[in-house]
Amino acid sequence: MGIAVGVLTGTLINNAYIDEARETVLGSEYSQATPQQLQEKAQSINEELRRRVVATPIGAGIQGLSLIFMNLLKMIVVPLVFFSLVLGIVGMKEGKRLGRIGIKTGAWYVTTSLLAIITGLVLVNIVGPGRGTNIQIPTQAVEAQLPDSFWDVIASMIPDNVVEAAASFDMFGIIFFSVLFGIFLLLVEEKTRAGMLSFIEGGAAVMMKMTQFIISLAPVGVAALIANTVATSGPKIFVSLLPYVLTVAAALGIHCLVTLPLLLLLLTRRHPYRYMRAMSPALLTGFSTASSSGTLAVTMERANKGAGVSDRITSFVLPLGATVNMDGTALYECVTVLFIAQIHAAAHPEFPELTLGNQILIVFLALMVSIGAAGIPHAGLVMMVIILQAVHLPIEYTSLIWGVDRVLDMARTMTNIWSDSTGAAVIAHSENELDDSVLFSPRRDYT
Repeated sequence: MGIAVGVLTGTLINNAYIDEARETVLGSEYSQATPQQLQEKAQSINEELRRRVVATPIGAGIQGLSLIFMNLLKMIVVPLVFFSLVLGIVGMKEGKRLGRIGIKTGAWYVTTSLLAIITGLVLVNIVGPGRGTNIQIPTQAVEAQLPDSFWDVIASMIPDNVVEAAASFDMFGIIFFSVLFGIFLLLVEEKTRAGMLSFIEGGAAVMMKMTQFIISLAPVGVAALIANTVATSGPKIFVSLLPYVLTVAAALGIHCLVTLPLLLLLLTRRHPYRYMRAMSPALLTGFSTASSSGTLAVTMERANKGAGVSDRITSFVLPLGATVNMDGTALYECVTVLFIAQIHAAAHPEFPELTLGNQILIVFLALMVSIGAAGIPHAGLVMMVIILQAVHLPIEYTSLIWGVDRVLDMARTMTNIWSDSTGAAVIAHSENELDDSVLFSPRRDYT
């Protein structure tokens, strides 16, 4: 509803002021201007249109609401990342107790997430959905801060002042400190750890509630963001997003239908698509609800009763996966940030496209943040803010993504659940806890 209201409101405002803006920039002969002339003056027309829209009470109100919503999202990022990452690392002590199952689970999650991110990275660079789009949205150019060497990259990830890193949204520094804090929290004596752990758990719970509250404002915030974008850029802006949507869909499809089934076949010698059919109720539930956690009960039931994965494996691998294993989300974040970087570089020539080194940093950040923030509602939106801040791109670009985010959210959630499910089957096979009589034919049928 918020998306529809935003598009409709923005379109009406745009239609009311676009001719005046064009006349101011191009003169009285603006109606005879060629498409090439309009494109050459697109940024000037956009700036004039923005000035006229903001000067109206409705335009000012829309801009104000969109700024408030984006500031609320930015406000929760630092404490959310800190508490969730520390709590996630401390929770890995359960993996230590389970020994080799915990190691195998962690290895599966990291490997499949990296494969997903790399798939998205390669595809978005090949397709280049943001190149040449000439999309103009209400934001200012941001200077790229490119590292001089490999050692500069490493050094920049270690904050010399944690408070300053938090104040300046240095996400690499915050993540580095959070990881170290979680690791060394496990090493202190039990009495000290218990008190600090209680604080961390309380902080994580408070941030979860705060995040839920802010996300509950999303219908109004999204309507304002999209209305502001459409009013100052025109409704045709969403047509330019089709290559991006197709790029994300293709990358998710490759990961779901090729990479994960191939891993399942190679590591278990079981038919991957038969297993996919057995898990289809969970996959369809995840697609419709866009929630890995909300689908967890169905996922566990189908893995156990429908595919023969033991209770011991499902009770550990799948709940942990619903919290930290987000292949689809990590892939989506990588593609989206690079898409936004391409758009921003096209609109602001002084901002160079991200180099391979910067893209590798995005891969690392997408992986780390997907582990730390995966359990929150609408994790993709908050993660997007985190990564954009880290690579110095304006977060206002998220207003573009909101218009098409719902269907992509459903697709990436299904990908997350399918990765969890294949991981459960692979680990169960390695532990001889996969009952072939429930679903699979004898192994010789697939050799």
